[in-house]
Amino acid sequence: MRLFFPIILILLLVGCATPRAQLRPAPEAQILLQQLALTGQRWQQLDAAAKVGLQREGKSLSTQQFMLLEKPDRLRVDVLSLFSRLALQLTVDRGEIQVFLNTTVPGQFYRGPASDELLARCTRLPLGATELVRLLLYDPPRSDYQTVTVETTEDRYLLRLTLGDREQHFLFDDRLRLRRCLYLRDKEPLLIVDYAKIDEADGFPRRVQIEMPAQRTRVTVSFSEVILNRPAKAGRFQLSPPANAVPLVLPGFNAAEEPS
Repeated sequence: MRLFFPIILILLLVGCATPRAQLRPAPEAQILLQQLALTGQRWQQLDAAAKVGLQREGKSLSTQQFMLLEKPDRLRVDVLSLFSRLALQLTVDRGEIQVFLNTTVPGQFYRGPASDELLARCTRLPLGATELVRLLLYDPPRSDYQTVTVETTEDRYLLRLTLGDREQHFLFDDRLRLRRCLYLRDKEPLLIVDYAKIDEADGFPRRVQIEMPAQRTRVTVSFSEVILNRPAKAGRFQLSPPANAVPLVLPGFNAAEEPS
């Protein structure tokens, strides 16, 4: 009888153990490449509220925003203050960037060419409008490659594209949903993008995290009130600041070359 209880205990432990899910055999590289292309083609516009958290060189900042995005390179951001008042507006449209700062009386209205440098000063991310819009619209860029391999991790499929010292990694879950993108040079990560909280109904991620290790910068965007693929109304990518706003010209902008 002394052996009875230990045997029963072992049987109970074995019976309660949850079997680990078995990952399906790794799909061919072409299937993952097609899935990547289909994911990128699916969404063209996004209109949503967004909680944006910025971590840069050890400092953190969180803001509530409204975002309007449209491929290939149109964007509008309305940033609210701590008391839910309009603090800043930014648009990029037809090669021009407009910024309205509502933190002074009167506010200040800036215009200039939509260069990557000017945009980076506002977003704190060294990304151009096209790259930023694509990343937020679940459409990470894919550049040329020479070799392609597929690897299986514990519960993910890794598509690895290589060209010389540059690599692009695209990580898919067991439902072939894109979860992470990693861009490397000489094995050092340049850009890491994570997609999480993918909605079961529409398949669009509700959280996007963009990290640039060399710049010690990480931005996390959590979307709500999401509207997808609804073309923006005319004029949404142009600002209409108050009449008493101080007009200022950003460096490099020539009023004589104003976009039509």
